[in-house]
Amino acid sequence: MFCLFVDLILLKLIKRNFLLLFIGFYLSSCIDPVTPEFKILEDLILINGIASSIEGASYVTVNESVVDYGTYKTKFLPGCIVKIINNDRVIDLIETYDAYFVPKDFKVSEGETWELKVQLPDGTEYRSSPETIQEKVDVSSINSDYDLELYFDESLSRYVPGHRILISFQEPGDKENFYYYQYKSYERIVNCLTCYNGVLRNGECISTSGYRWARPYYTYLCDSPCWRIRFNEKVELFSDLFTNGKIINNLIVGEVPLYTKQDILIDVQQYSISEEAYKYYKILKDLLENNSGLNAPLPSPLIGNLYNPNDRDENVLGRFTVASGSSKSIFIPRSQLDGRFIEDSERSQWEGYGDPHVPMPLGPDDYPIYVSCDEGLYRTNFKPEDWPFMIGKSENK
Repeated sequence: MFCLFVDLILLKLIKRNFLLLFIGFYLSSCIDPVTPEFKILEDLILINGIASSIEGASYVTVNESVVDYGTYKTKFLPGCIVKIINNDRVIDLIETYDAYFVPKDFKVSEGETWELKVQLPDGTEYRSSPETIQEKVDVSSINSDYDLELYFDESLSRYVPGHRILISFQEPGDKENFYYYQYKSYERIVNCLTCYNGVLRNGECISTSGYRWARPYYTYLCDSPCWRIRFNEKVELFSDLFTNGKIINNLIVGEVPLYTKQDILIDVQQYSISEEAYKYYKILKDLLENNSGLNAPLPSPLIGNLYNPNDRDENVLGRFTVASGSSKSIFIPRSQLDGRFIEDSERSQWEGYGDPHVPMPLGPDDYPIYVSCDEGLYRTNFKPEDWPFMIGKSENK
């Protein structure tokens, strides 16, 4: 996966008013200092995706911005027709509950040129400019370094422990190269659903209000082995401006906080991208991390390669990137690590057979309830390739 978390980054920028501010500067020709006026923008379409040389990793997300009780969110937009196109070759993407995916065995090849076409349910059409895939650069090794003070988390008002992920590779010397780094982490989960102040009946959580002895929540087992997937929330980039043709050793490409003390598999993808894509994500990185300081000049506007062919004046948020990728994985045991993890551990709390303290107590034909480990961006029932343990098909049952 590549720019999966870009929607989250854009959402953060909207929350901070950065994105609205820079769109405003881009559209305005006025250079006099003014006091910016911010307003809540709903129904913004955010499109992000990749055509990747890693098999099955190409995908597109189509989300829209919403405001729910004053909170900015992005919501998956179903019912779109999504295609990636290489001359006369057209690949139709398959809709899941949170993204549009290519067939599992699909990948692009070096030198090919692809573009994206998205048609919304209302008929609005968006396209990307064509982009050609770069030459792949292989990762030679991967390591991790544990730090009890990985970074300071303002929301927690404390330092967070975690691992830095480092890679090494031989940088080609024949041309300028630009790299983007994405990681996916995998953790085993046992429960696929939690009903808070409720129990699961007919596929929905129903309220236990009025049942005095009902528990605050109930958990429900996955019906198969299942892994939670997480992605990095920082933009990690590298340019060979000063290292062209050299061996790159222990380059930091990700920070993995100690979410829990579950063992974790980290899969890092090194993507070779175009200079235009690099510039786009560099702007995104600067906006997100606010690296430039209060007195620095404004960054360039965040404009991707998407457009509305029927309305060239419309600004479309997001980007479609074509990239060649190399991946490397590392498994990290975490149960014995020192340090305070981020997430509160939620103890499994399953319904009892015939429990009279909940609505519609479970009978012998209904007990226990298993929940599907739905395949998507953030969960999978396919054992990760480098997961070190054997998994039985009925392990959770």
